[in-house]
Amino acid sequence: MSIHNKYLSAVLRIFVGLVFVASAILKYISIDVFDLYVYEHNLFSVSITETLTRLLITAELVLGVLLILNIHAKLAYYCAFGFLAGFTVYLVLLPNLFDVDITNCHCFGSAIVLSRMESIGKNLILLFCLIFVSPKFSTYKKWQTWAMLALSVVTFTVFMVIVAPNYLYTIVHKEKIQIDVPTYESALLNSGKETDFTNGKQIICLYAAGCGFCKRAALKLHLIMKHHQLPEQHIKAVFWSGTLDSLIYNFFSEQKIPLPEYTTFRVDTFLTVTSGKMPIFLFSDNGTIVQKTNYITLNEKKVVDFLKSE
Repeated sequence: MSIHNKYLSAVLRIFVGLVFVASAILKYISIDVFDLYVYEHNLFSVSITETLTRLLITAELVLGVLLILNIHAKLAYYCAFGFLAGFTVYLVLLPNLFDVDITNCHCFGSAIVLSRMESIGKNLILLFCLIFVSPKFSTYKKWQTWAMLALSVVTFTVFMVIVAPNYLYTIVHKEKIQIDVPTYESALLNSGKETDFTNGKQIICLYAAGCGFCKRAALKLHLIMKHHQLPEQHIKAVFWSGTLDSLIYNFFSEQKIPLPEYTTFRVDTFLTVTSGKMPIFLFSDNGTIVQKTNYITLNEKKVVDFLKSE
């Protein structure tokens, strides 16, 4: 007796397809966080990672649409099965292969947090659903291949444009970062931290404790340092005065970042230095500011070249 019923197959096929589409959209909504999660695996550079994440999300979305519309049914079925089986194996082996956070495997980005075990359970449920799905209830037509290719190209292009990888964004948008260097130097002198902050090569990070971009930038910088085995003592941080030490501690500990040496500037001084835009990164060579970057323009090559140069 066949386990495949035409109507049950259609319902479960559409359900699995909707899950794939939701997974892709929710990942893309928090693409910056997903980029960092993939980069944390220490396999690729930041630029390659930012491209691969968008390719992965494109594949998920296209596969979901194919399942929902019953286009290229056989290919979609086997790709979905392979997708789920492959990522299930990855999740099972994850703790033994990579030193990454397993409290959220980012199956649905940051919107729906699933732990490693919950993600495995979700995949097993979807694989079970696919057992009752059969491609035989669909008829292949030649136009479906062209439709699939067109959807893939358009989707990937849109994903690369709407939230462009930082390496593309900086090519198109030439941002000028305004820093009041004399005010910064005066505030640093008054903080009593001038010696520590001007000793050799330092990356001075100007953060606001409640700024989401600052938190993601701090994690990105930490992962770059970890990826290239660069000493964390080259990182210093500045917050505005009145920020509780506990908030500063949580700013780093929540992301499992070592607490760097830090100081605070008066609020008005901090805002004058940064022009009210955070985060800002100052590349200091024995107290001389040689480069300035922000969240978008902070990239792997700049950090590595600066800290490894003589």
